[in-house]
Amino acid sequence: MHVSRSSVSQVRSEGIARHVSHTPTRQRCAPARLLRHAATRSGDVAPVAKLGSAAIQAPVEQTAALGVQHPAASCPASVSRRALLSGAVALAAAPLANPANALPLGPLGPVKRVGGDKRTGLTAEEVAAVLRRDLEVGQYFVTGDLTREIFADDCRFIDPTNDVTGLSKYLTALKVLFDPAYSKVQLLSISASGPRTVEADWRLGGYLVFPWNPRVEPFKGHTVYTLSDEGLIVEQRQTWEKSAAEALRESFTPTAGPRQQLF
Repeated sequence: MHVSRSSVSQVRSEGIARHVSHTPTRQRCAPARLLRHAATRSGDVAPVAKLGSAAIQAPVEQTAALGVQHPAASCPASVSRRALLSGAVALAAAPLANPANALPLGPLGPVKRVGGDKRTGLTAEEVAAVLRRDLEVGQYFVTGDLTREIFADDCRFIDPTNDVTGLSKYLTALKVLFDPAYSKVQLLSISASGPRTVEADWRLGGYLVFPWNPRVEPFKGHTVYTLSDEGLIVEQRQTWEKSAAEALRESFTPTAGPRQQLF
């Protein structure tokens, strides 16, 4: 017996709608549930970005177009049941597809020049020394306080949840990602591993600046910086000991109680 793709989508949509309609309002407000499902089902709403990377995804205008209240907005007890149902159905009916490209939460603007004159001609060892200060003192993964002059303006920033090009975009995103008062980067090691490569190991944890107070449990990561012939950083590539799925889960999991230093 042949079962059409549209029939499968319809059954899946009806099941999601029934689930949401019988879910208490408080649970429907928890962003972890609806948007975690959305990120895996829809090519229209991208996964959540986080942890020293470029941007938060799932823009407000996209979720609004689907009828879903964005979690960055307030979630009152009177949240529209129809909006939640419409959003869930739209997400469930979307065809399964390859993961969408990273989409920023709000416009990050065009790639533009930032900082002063670029410090060209530096060796990998000299770049590593500047990065050591930016990580230990500037804590730039959680503050954005880095030495702009050693990065190319069109530098590419990659981690397990994001891939964005543009130093200005990266810095804009970091300003709306971590709470620097309760987030920390611990540099474990950094060195030049080649004439055009710097590598660093670090530990990071803290809180994201969202109303539901998500906590990022401390984890270890590794960063490879690639330098151009001029000695500027043209790529920052991170790998984490936690999966992208775990990072997504943490981003949309509310945390009870006041924020505190995690390490």
